Parts: sequence; C-alpha cells; structure tokens
Amino acid sequence: MQLNVRGTSALTRLVLLVVVSASWQAHAQDAKTPSPSMAPLDLVLPGQPKAPDYANAHPYVDLPMAQLVERVPDLKRLQPTADQQELPIILQKMGERMDDFVHNIGDLIAREDVTQEKLNADGKIKAKERVQDNYLILHHGTEWGAGAEYRMDDKGNRLGPIGLAQGYLVTSGYALSCIQFSTAAQSRSRFRYLGNAMLGSRETYVLAFAQRPGEVNFATVMKVGAKEALMPTQGILWVDKSNFQILRMRSDLLAPNSDIELEQRTTDVILAAVRLQDVPNPLWLPSDTDVYIEIAGQRFRNLHHYTNYRRYRVSVKIGAT
Repeated sequence: MQLNVRGTSALTRLVLLVVVSASWQAHAQDAKTPSPSMAPLDLVLPGQPKAPDYANAHPYVDLPMAQLVERVPDLKRLQPTADQQELPIILQKMGERMDDFVHNIGDLIAREDVTQEKLNADGKIKAKERVQDNYLILHHGTEWGAGAEYRMDDKGNRLGPIGLAQGYLVTSGYALSCIQFSTAAQSRSRFRYLGNAMLGSRETYVLAFAQRPGEVNFATVMKVGAKEALMPTQGILWVDKSNFQILRMRSDLLAPNSDIELEQRTTDVILAAVRLQDVPNPLWLPSDTDVYIEIAGQRFRNLHHYTNYRRYRVSVKIGAT
C-alpha cells in the first residue's frame, strides 16, 4: 500500500495517493493544470466510484464539545472559548505566517527515519520494519507535496516506494502540508476557535477546521478508472499564541469512502523550528509525523522522524572538452 500527498495547481492542490495493494496503482492530478512531472499510473477497481456522504458527515467544526473530545481525546484539557470573536485575527496572523513560509522554503534535504507497521485488529504490532533515507523537498513552481518530495540513499540514488513489496503502506508528502492554511487557501475551509491549551511549555489557540467539499484545493484524491473520488479532510490545529505559528496539526477524513474501503486516515504532524543561514527567521517543519490508516480491513501505522534539515543544492562540474 502506498500513500502520498501531492500538490499542483495555480494555488496548490494537495493530493493523497493510495495504492491498496502492491498490484494497485493510482494517479491523481489537477484536470485544469496538468503536471508533466506526475508519472501516469492507473488504478482499476470494479464498479463506479461513489462519493462519500458529506451531508451526514458531522464535521469537527459543528460537533458539540463533548462529542469532539470523544473523537479527539487530546482535547480533554482544553479551556473552551465563549465565542468566536478572536477567530478572524487568529486566521489572519496564521495565514501571514504560512505566506512567509511559502516564500522562504526553497529546496531542502533532511534525514528521515521511518518505522512502518502492520497492526492486528486490536492495534498491536504484528510486523514492522525500519528504514532510513535522505528526504528531499524540492519546490517546482506551483507544485508541492509528494510530487516535489523524494527519497534518496546515501549515494544520491532515488529510492522507490520502500516497503511496498513487503505489503507495508508507504507514506510521504507531509512536509509541507500546512501550506493549506496560507492566506490564499483559507477560504476553502471552515474554521472554529475551540479554546486554549498548553502544548508542552507553549500556550496555544486550538482551532478545528473542515474543508468544504467541492471547493477544496487540498484534498484526498483517488483515481478509480476514469473517475476521481475526492475525500476532503478535517482536523485540529494548535497555534502558538506568541507568534501564530502552527505547532501541531491533526488531520482526519471528512467522511469514510466505502468504495475503496477507506475507513480512517489520521495524520498527526508535530512541527519544530529549523534555522537556516539564508532565512532570518526559523522555518517550522515536521519533526515527527504519525500516520494511521484503516483500509480494506487492514490497519497500518507509519512513524516518520525528521532531523538535520538543510539547504539542498546541486553542484555541476563541467570538464574541458
């Protein structure tokens, strides 16, 4: 199984690519802005895709607090807010932070440590493997996500989908997932200010978000034959009160998709400050990402740990002819 996040379009589109078995493949791209860098692949499933039932979805932004805490236990210590008066300024400042991030990100490389796990029905590990690689984040114009993120070995050779042949789920493309909260993209989602909470030693605003079906530029996309199944996401953001930086992002499906038997896809991204010589302020990039998937009766968890972010530059030597 392979799970990627890709982005492409004038604004940026985040695409989730899932291969449900080693023999299934998928291709997802923006119909309005084709990206030649996306290799054409095909996913063949019986029958026609059926859109998830978003009308009965119960987004986090609409749930009563007691139900939301039941869905997301990390909110138990939340101090609820009485109103939404602070939400506009939080979104404005958070968007400005993400705009600066997009401007300064450039090309990066990091060390990645991935633990891939197959889980049994009660969540216990029945098999796992650990791999290490060099993780490249390359900015190709308006393309972001898995289409601009690659894995290499220590000799600079590009790696294929690690663990796929052994039946593991392969995940990538989460390094830049927070750009969906940039100023230009915020209108594609609904937001709710839930309250305040401590995240470690930091005071944070806690927001719920839910993408608007049919309007999103960042979506889970499955290509099924000639059809595409779009699966918007929802989740929780922890935003630093002192500088409006996103410190943590939890993301879930807005609704399951029965056609591809995708019941749950939860990602939890922890961001940390990274200092680069050519950028005056730190860039906040993932230090740890936890991906949990339930699909076709199987359960998987991948744990990503990133260290040693630095600029990636290619040196070319031209010899005398």
